[in-house]
This record gives sequence, structure tokens and C-alpha cells, in this order.
Amino acid sequence: MSFKHIMTYVNRPDERITLMGQTYGEKDEFGFSKKVFGEIQELQGVIQRDQDTEIAEKGTESEPLYTGYFIPDFIINTANVNDYRIKYERPHETLILKIREYNPNLFLEHSRDHIQLRLILEKKNV
Repeated sequence: MSFKHIMTYVNRPDERITLMGQTYGEKDEFGFSKKVFGEIQELQGVIQRDQDTEIAEKGTESEPLYTGYFIPDFIINTANVNDYRIKYERPHETLILKIREYNPNLFLEHSRDHIQLRLILEKKNV
């Protein structure tokens, strides 16, 4: 069973996932260009939050981790993974997720089937 076939069962039509890349916007008062993340393309896949969030001794949660599985129809420059973000829009919130790990080497029957991303929450309700 391919990942595209699985996506027909786990597709969430009210959610939108977008790959964002770093670009340079307007210049500030010192003449430096501001770094802005612009939308590159919409992704087909699913993101889930990991349930094993650790609780620190102070009673606060550690950084929320997410795992995303996507159809490999996009390319990320692995030398500059920090220049990309994932925008995850749901009906009640919008999350900006930073890519922590990028694994494009998931094969099924000698072809690249899907891509796995490990993500960290950077901003919420943007």
C-alpha cells in the first residue's frame, strides 16, 4: 500500500499545510533587509503532535514536537534547512513549525514513497 493510498483515508480537508521559504523583504532604518518567510507551495500530507512531551521539574512542558509525513513533490535544500518553515493551518489555530529533522529516504518498492519531517513549534496563532 503506497502513501498516496493511505492519504485518501487520513486526508483532513479543513487543514492546510504550506511550505515557507526565507526571502528578504523591505529594508529597515539601517539599510539591512529583513528576513521574511514567504509561501512556496502547498504540501500534501499529515502532521501529528507527539504524545511523549516531557514535563520539567518546574511544571512546564518541554518544546512540543510534531511529526509530518508528506508526498515527495517538493525539494528542500538540506544545507539550509533553517531557511524553511511549515505553516499548519487548522480551523481553530495556525502554527508555524521549524524543521528539526528532514528524512527524504523513505522508500517503498524501489521508489521514494514519502518524506518525514520532525518539527518544533515556533509560533502559535499567527
